[in-house]
Amino acid sequence: MTTPARLALCALAATFTLSVATSARAADVKRRGGQAEMMIGGSLCIPSRTGCKSTDEIVGRTLPSFGMGFTLGFRPIRALMIGAAYNVGFFNADYQTATTDAYRASYQNSFFAVIRGILPIWRIDLGLEIGPGFSRQVFNARGGVLPYDRQFSQGFALKTAPSIDFFVTQRFFLGGKIDFIWNFHREVCTAEGGNRACFKRDDNDQASVHQMIVGFHLGTTF
Repeated sequence: MTTPARLALCALAATFTLSVATSARAADVKRRGGQAEMMIGGSLCIPSRTGCKSTDEIVGRTLPSFGMGFTLGFRPIRALMIGAAYNVGFFNADYQTATTDAYRASYQNSFFAVIRGILPIWRIDLGLEIGPGFSRQVFNARGGVLPYDRQFSQGFALKTAPSIDFFVTQRFFLGGKIDFIWNFHREVCTAEGGNRACFKRDDNDQASVHQMIVGFHLGTTF
């Protein structure tokens, strides 16, 4: 082998060794301790006792809207996080009566205790989260259009959420997450002025609809 060939081979081997060492250092991310997260994206309607499209009374559908979420947790080991989460997702209830739009601003607030199993692969975290909690769902009607001012329900909810994250630095990560929020409320209520009427439902005690919030996921360990 000629001298230039030997030099080229040595340079290639050195480059490869340096690349492997750099990759190994880069994958040394901090996956234990406290973890704070935020998700920003869209909110979608999932049919439940009520559908997400036309009914016998009004014509239209519940379109996507804005949603977000926050999580504060602790990772005792790399493969597990426990914590608390808050979600807010809006409903774009685009329904028409004979005269005008039926609804104005509608939304759902949710609070959960969560546990997330995590499969850490190099800089990537593959997560699957589940958590029991509480949600409140409100559909506000336009004045005088429907027989009530608003329809609402509140009670037990369950969240399931797959996620995928990539550590950009040792502590900061970016990725994506989908929160499926399943509502199991004992009653659905309507309110008009100071009067309220609540009805128990037999369809698994479900709220009007369920909700999905999907978006960009970012956070940091500390």
